[in-house]
Amino acid sequence: RANRFLSQKQYKSAIEEYSAALFLVPDDPYLSPELHLGRAHALNGSRRHESARNDAQLAIRIRPSPEAYSTLAKSHFYLRDYASSIDAFEKCEELLPESETLSLFDQAYMEKAHTFLKEEVGHDDSRSVGTTRSTKSVVPKLPPPRFVPREQAIHSTPNMPSMPKNWPQQSLHSPTALVVGVERPVMFLSESLGIKLNRGSDGIIRVMSVTPDTATSPIARQGNIEVGDIVREAAGVDLRRPITNIMWGDTVALIKMAPRPITLLVAKELSEIPGFVLDERERIRKLNGLS
Repeated sequence: RANRFLSQKQYKSAIEEYSAALFLVPDDPYLSPELHLGRAHALNGSRRHESARNDAQLAIRIRPSPEAYSTLAKSHFYLRDYASSIDAFEKCEELLPESETLSLFDQAYMEKAHTFLKEEVGHDDSRSVGTTRSTKSVVPKLPPPRFVPREQAIHSTPNMPSMPKNWPQQSLHSPTALVVGVERPVMFLSESLGIKLNRGSDGIIRVMSVTPDTATSPIARQGNIEVGDIVREAAGVDLRRPITNIMWGDTVALIKMAPRPITLLVAKELSEIPGFVLDERERIRKLNGLS
């Protein structure tokens, strides 16, 4: 989806999709550089050139490639750092096969960078000749800030909501905190996992139903998994913190595409089970005719 958004110049959506994918595979030696470069192109399209430069540098750090240096060179060019742009284009050219040269597009950028760099040098030289009179601008003196007591500031702002008496707490002893048991691996050998997973409104992934692994069942797995278990890791994706819908959609796609066997790490939920989880379980039981 990210590549489609990028091709349609929907840069904001493309950046979100690339970021979600990088959350799932931040250090993959093959996939991560491509995601960083894709996001760099989208960031350049959004005129966020410093962030694009950072993404290109991250891609180079993981796996240097001509495309990565080309993207870095153009990001430097947009930032008017023409010397760094030329240097990146030269490194790009060094990594190309002997029979290949820079694309016409990159050659045009490199020529412009050389031209602008010469103009900058000539402009600096002309400024260094002649008067040496200081041209520092005068900074106006501003009056010191007036101290306003906190109570006065609150009462002088009619639209400010009142302060809550009790702030919400999030700690290991709070009923809203997630507490889980020991993590245990479950290996799935069959194409179908035979389980139903759900991302709750709290961003946590839970097991909502489990198909029994019997002798006549097409489901094959090793390990114990139960309804109500929390999924802590799936196909190498860390799910120990709340995730967004986009991230969960990408994780589901990775689980479906991953070769079997595939391993999930699950743990029993020891904290109080949220009401929406109980409602969803009941709905699934009714759909399966188990009520």
